[in-house]
Amino acid sequence: MEKATIFAAAQPEFDTFPRLIDALGLKIEKDMAVAIKVDFLQPCPAIVQPLFLALAQRGASPFLTDCSVPFGDALQSLNAAAMNGYVSGAPCVLADGVKGTDYDLIPVRGGKRLRSAKFGRAVMDADLLITVTRPAYGERGYRGVLYDLGLGCAARAGKTEVQTSGKPVVDQELCIGCGKCSAVCEHGGARLDPETRKASIFPPKCSGCSRCMRACPVNAIHPDFDVSDETVLERLAEYAKALCDAKMHAHIVLLDQAYASCDPAALDTLCAQKMELPEALQAAAKHALALGFGSEESEIVSI
Repeated sequence: MEKATIFAAAQPEFDTFPRLIDALGLKIEKDMAVAIKVDFLQPCPAIVQPLFLALAQRGASPFLTDCSVPFGDALQSLNAAAMNGYVSGAPCVLADGVKGTDYDLIPVRGGKRLRSAKFGRAVMDADLLITVTRPAYGERGYRGVLYDLGLGCAARAGKTEVQTSGKPVVDQELCIGCGKCSAVCEHGGARLDPETRKASIFPPKCSGCSRCMRACPVNAIHPDFDVSDETVLERLAEYAKALCDAKMHAHIVLLDQAYASCDPAALDTLCAQKMELPEALQAAAKHALALGFGSEESEIVSI
């Protein structure tokens, strides 16, 4: 496999980014749609504006994007963008739509856990995807480059598929039989038993969109998180691989300095070393490498 190039820059100055684009071998063409994947719920990184301007000066049409939160109001993410200082004048697009249901289904080639993946349509419509990741490690585990690809770019139904058993469940004791879940379900997945007046989820029809969960007035419907951490991380890696198989891509990660690469698994391996991550949290990168997605022999280039 061709060695990945990792770029390092101590300061995110404007003139750095045209050189970064060249160093990564990105061919920017006029009117090319470039999705810059950020996290609207976090403060805007300083590098986003010069990156956006460098792409625009090359003739591309860049936009900032994120997908909706897993189980809340989809517009929460878009509304947070302005509050968190995302670039004035840069289009901010909610990739999976205002209800979190606008996605494309793409195959997972060579996957061991999944056969397909659901990504926000705006991400799939882009000609080039660039992720900007500020890695974090805490109670919620490790959130790095593969996480930003596999979960950050996934539509709400994709997030549910990766993190849970894939379908919500109904607590029969809490259910009051109001029927609001079945009323909002567009696929016939949420059903109300006419005799017991209790709701249930019919898995073959459920898309995993979580609209029923938000509609339930007593919180009787919830995700089924009965899945191992290793399984979640391996699913995440397969989602990331599916997206990178389908799109031209590059990635920037912010550690002690900014690093960039076209190999997300290599960047997460670098983050694991620098952040001294426990072995269990490196399962996503290891699974990606086992699938032939990335290389352990990445050449690091500092500019």
